[in-house]
Amino acid sequence: MTRIIIIIGILLFVTTGQIVFGQTYSTLEEALKRELSENSTKDGRWVFYADKANIKKIEKPLVKAVVPNYDFYKVTLTNYLGYHVNQATCVVFFDSLKSKIVLVEPIWYGGISEPLIKLFLKKQFDNKDKLLSFLNELNELMQIGSGYKFVNTNSADDIIVTYDLVYFKGDSYKTGGNGTSSIVNYTSDGIWRQIEIKIKNFKMTKYISINPALKDKKETKNEYKETIK
Repeated sequence: MTRIIIIIGILLFVTTGQIVFGQTYSTLEEALKRELSENSTKDGRWVFYADKANIKKIEKPLVKAVVPNYDFYKVTLTNYLGYHVNQATCVVFFDSLKSKIVLVEPIWYGGISEPLIKLFLKKQFDNKDKLLSFLNELNELMQIGSGYKFVNTNSADDIIVTYDLVYFKGDSYKTGGNGTSSIVNYTSDGIWRQIEIKIKNFKMTKYISINPALKDKKETKNEYKETIK
């Protein structure tokens, strides 16, 4: 009798766990289906397929403290751009109360995400150290799905923080889908973007992404810098 009770208890625990696990992502999946619909025909669209999504929750407590209404997830999505069809890992910020998502495309595809950065501009931090710790977590989120890494290059003063967005020789990442895939391999170290974050009173006021490859070319001087404010 005791063994039967134990077995029943285990089955109830596993079953309940599966139900809770399923419920955890059900509202997120509904939002993804609505916002990233299979029925969309827009070029460059991201589409959510539940059977390919491999949803995983991400814990970033310092970022969560700034936007407490959002939870963060890694989600495999499919991108349709012309005849190119690729699967990639994206980050999704999800507000379950409003059933609202903020899609953060991988850096290699969309660069620095303006909707993401705008969630945090003008947010107040207690001091410089807390702001820098927050930025470390935010950078870790933005690195997901790409071969790039944020390397701090200056945080000595209270008006600007800078990073190099770099890649390293030997790094690689895979993109693919629709039966095909490709691998990007880096054969040398390099800087893909330089980041400048303007600060005032421990608030981020501007987030600037600079393309060093275009910086000194007169014909592209209006294109090498993107500013989010």
